[in-house]
Amino acid sequence: MTTADIHQPAQPRAHTVPAGHRIVWSLAGSAARLAKWPLWLLTATAFGVFAGAFFTSSAPFAIPHVEAVCRQAPPDVRFTSSAADVLGFLTGCGAAGREAYRFLQVADLLYPTVFGMFMATSMALVIARLAPERHALLALAVLPLLGSAFDYLENVCAWLALAAFPGPAPTSSLLGLASAAKNLTFWTSGVLLLGALALLAIAQVRRRARPRAKSADPDASGASH
Repeated sequence: MTTADIHQPAQPRAHTVPAGHRIVWSLAGSAARLAKWPLWLLTATAFGVFAGAFFTSSAPFAIPHVEAVCRQAPPDVRFTSSAADVLGFLTGCGAAGREAYRFLQVADLLYPTVFGMFMATSMALVIARLAPERHALLALAVLPLLGSAFDYLENVCAWLALAAFPGPAPTSSLLGLASAAKNLTFWTSGVLLLGALALLAIAQVRRRARPRAKSADPDASGASH
């Protein structure tokens, strides 16, 4: 070792950010772009139109029409289904019911994106307003988009089941798992959104109550004179 080596200052170690933190901050950055009122208004309008058409209308692709023709709820609106349930549904529907279910799957090509974006923008706006200093929490707003991915997996399995009928599709058991994952993800997102809205409402009430409390305090008013 030389004298120059002894007196050479130690090089500082580069600070490495854990991969998990990088993922969270990346998701939070993406979710921050969703926290915009014009985007929320667009997704809310689209969701209202789609939800009305899917769940309350008598359109050929609507769920009430499929239920009326098949005389049972389609696997898409059940919590989960077994492979036998899927095959039994398609068998019980008959030709007219399977055609209605096929129309439902065509319309369902867009609904998962519409609903997922509506929930994601809603959560992003509320979280950004509730905790603006905790940017990482915005990553939670991406959760509904994961639910949309499970919804599309469910749709792919439904198409494969229709294509394989009257035989069973090897992916029909996966349909039930995708349905369960979709429902759990969307339900969790809904609970988080409602909880954040409740906390935001409480914070707003407390914020408005403070000026009233100060103005009603005689000591505070006397000290100001």
